[in-house]
Amino acid sequence: MDSRTIDARLPPLGLEGFEPGWSSLVTAADSDGRERTWHVLDSAAPEPVGTLVCVHGNPNWVYMWRKLAAGLPNWRVVGVDGLNMGYSERIGEPRRFAQRVSDLTTVTRAMNVQGPVVTVAHDWGGPISLGWAQQHVDQLAGIVLMNTGVAQPAGTKMPPVIAAARKTLKFSTQTTPIFLHAAFRMARPQLSKPVFDAYVAPYSSAALRSGIRDFVEDIPVDESDPSFAALADVASGLDKLSDVPALLLWGSKDLVFSDMFLHDLSERLPHAEVQRYPDAAHQVMEDTDAAEVIGRWVARSSGRVAVQELGAAPSEDGRRIWSAMEARRDDTSDAIVEMDPKDSTEVSGSISFAELFERVEATARGLASFGIGRGDRLAALVQPGVDLTVLVYACMRAGITVVAPDAALGVEGLRRSLRSSRPDYVVGDWRAMLLAKSLRLPAIRISLTPLSEGLARRVNVADNLQDLVADALDTPMPAEPDRDAPAALVFTSGSTGPSKGVLYTHAQLEAQRDAVTEAFGVEPADKLVVAFAPFAVLAPALGIPSAIPTMDVTAPAKLRAQPLADAAEAVDATILFASPAVLGNIAATAYELDVSGHEALQKVRTVGTAGAPVSPQLLARVTKIFPTARLSTPYGMTEVLPVTAASVDEIQASGSDAGVCVGRPLTGIDITIRPFDTESGSLGEALGPDVLGEVCIRAAHGCLGYDRLWARQQHAFVDGWHRSGDVGHIDDDGRLWIEGRVSHLIHTVDGVLAPVETELQAESVAAVAQAVAVGVGPVGTQQLVVVIAGDKGSDVVAESTLAADVRAAVSTDVAAVLVAPRIPVDKRHNSKIDRSAVRVWADAVLRGEAPPKL
Repeated sequence: MDSRTIDARLPPLGLEGFEPGWSSLVTAADSDGRERTWHVLDSAAPEPVGTLVCVHGNPNWVYMWRKLAAGLPNWRVVGVDGLNMGYSERIGEPRRFAQRVSDLTTVTRAMNVQGPVVTVAHDWGGPISLGWAQQHVDQLAGIVLMNTGVAQPAGTKMPPVIAAARKTLKFSTQTTPIFLHAAFRMARPQLSKPVFDAYVAPYSSAALRSGIRDFVEDIPVDESDPSFAALADVASGLDKLSDVPALLLWGSKDLVFSDMFLHDLSERLPHAEVQRYPDAAHQVMEDTDAAEVIGRWVARSSGRVAVQELGAAPSEDGRRIWSAMEARRDDTSDAIVEMDPKDSTEVSGSISFAELFERVEATARGLASFGIGRGDRLAALVQPGVDLTVLVYACMRAGITVVAPDAALGVEGLRRSLRSSRPDYVVGDWRAMLLAKSLRLPAIRISLTPLSEGLARRVNVADNLQDLVADALDTPMPAEPDRDAPAALVFTSGSTGPSKGVLYTHAQLEAQRDAVTEAFGVEPADKLVVAFAPFAVLAPALGIPSAIPTMDVTAPAKLRAQPLADAAEAVDATILFASPAVLGNIAATAYELDVSGHEALQKVRTVGTAGAPVSPQLLARVTKIFPTARLSTPYGMTEVLPVTAASVDEIQASGSDAGVCVGRPLTGIDITIRPFDTESGSLGEALGPDVLGEVCIRAAHGCLGYDRLWARQQHAFVDGWHRSGDVGHIDDDGRLWIEGRVSHLIHTVDGVLAPVETELQAESVAAVAQAVAVGVGPVGTQQLVVVIAGDKGSDVVAESTLAADVRAAVSTDVAAVLVAPRIPVDKRHNSKIDRSAVRVWADAVLRGEAPPKL
């Protein structure tokens, strides 16, 4: 060990974002009576409402708290460089975990830190801060933890990065700056050079890196390690903090503290709120808006922000989500018809309402017999059809929260959904079992059907659902869950960022059922064909039969007209639901329909479409295929669906291209337009008719909120309203018009422009099948660029005649007309345009750079 001592000192001047006035040196006697000197950050706010005590890990230093010090002027922000770290004294000997906890007490006393105190910590600073917190509960107002842990999660090994560092301990952590540099190269995106240089500045020599070595060496692996018992005491003492508000901020791509550590901490601190960042890594303070989120969280805890979850009081008519199915428990007619995956004209299987209800109850008993019940989460990785429907309703009947990621999200989307939701159980076929194992989910795996002995061992299957059901004949039915209990965790389409988990209670799902019934005018004699898999599960709640066409659920827009007609014919369908992209392809392939197919579609009385705004041009094409149908375009989102409904006649009669008319609010739904630039966590004053703003919605069937996305929750759910992220206006007749997304607005020198109006105008040109309007350049001086869909070999810049026609059709000056090989859309609906990706592509083209792949 290096026995050299080096005095504490102040950081050099000119560090990016770091005020010299924050730095000072504190000298005090440690627990052994020896005088030590620490470098500290102290924002010294006048008359603060409280103090943030910030504790770094390895190899950080108090520089990481600069954004908090700058951004929270009403709070005193205190950060302490541990001994042998940052600019504190190098004492010539290792500092163990228990000593670091004691040191924090020494320094906070010397600095006269007063309550209320919120501890903020990262990495090894997490357990150090928790040790301090357990000794100062009377001062605590809150706990914030970022990518840390108090124990190695069950079933996991030491992270490879740490294991490798320990094998070459002195070389990798002290003699060379390998470990130091790697820690800050983990940031996503990469740190700027000034910030990187500031982080590594205190560790410019091997002697100054002794603390980095000590921290890695002090990580306890088993009971023989010096700090094992002290860390175990902190872990076991977390119950002392059960009444203290807690927030967990987590970068899920961390190579050291993986999501397994987040799950472990969530179980130890079950009351903690969670903000998980799916694309962030270890350096959460640099990778994300964590400083801003912490500011909002502590402001709320001090009574400054009042944020409520969405949802008015749900209706109490007594009908549970399974009531319609139960009412038909003696009905032997088909409830679900499955079309053959290889031959769209053939029915591969079906189940009656009587059989469906019997299987739901039997499966609920089987799940209960295995010990799965209230409070558990079960991921249903099952293809849409009978098996999925049975499993979903069995879970809800048993009080289990069903986690329902949509296969249309793609493999990566499924991975993200499962990582974020952390199910306790996973049910699916052998592919689902392999996926769950590859993610190292702590969930218990149950196969949908029996697997071969070898495969079952390979994927660690605990049992299969068929045997559980067969063995549970004498198991009593679980008691009905409370209406306010979580029922389902579903996921957004991911069209404007990573897919978000959305929680619904039983009451909210029941209210949603009633809203769908109104929006589509569902009657007991109706029969449904669904080209949008999640809606297929809703049919039994509506009490009507359903069929899913032969289709690839991961690419719904590829569905052609004839397979849709075959499904409609199989159940004698009266209602059809599909996304705009699906309807577009059906219209394009209608020439394939045979006579019986035409007849089957002509019997459909209601066609519903949602998932993206629907242009009048598309509705006109669809009308020719369903000549006797009422076309309804309900508007809504995963968080609250449906919201409005509009008929094709109403849309076509609106006579405007200022967005897409989506109709009037359904019964019991309030809609208001608020300023789109209102700060997060607030609404702003309601805007008048025909004024562009953000669409805000209040409804009984709105969701409970987001799962493990605290910051997004606070932004989007305010005073019972949901900030939808959509922009639009309400006209004098009370109709809502959608004009795009807040994140897709174009900020020009002449004002703010919404994209949909420009896109509709451009698509009025005969040669333009699809157009996207984006803003290129700095916000406030952006130039309008129209990107139209072309073939793979098309020129990137539109030829002059086409460009002139587009400019003539658009009412705003167009800087450029480009042709893209494809227009990226969301995976679920194949309808929502990823304008952000198109903007990046267009910006690269106009800069003369190689554009990214769309």
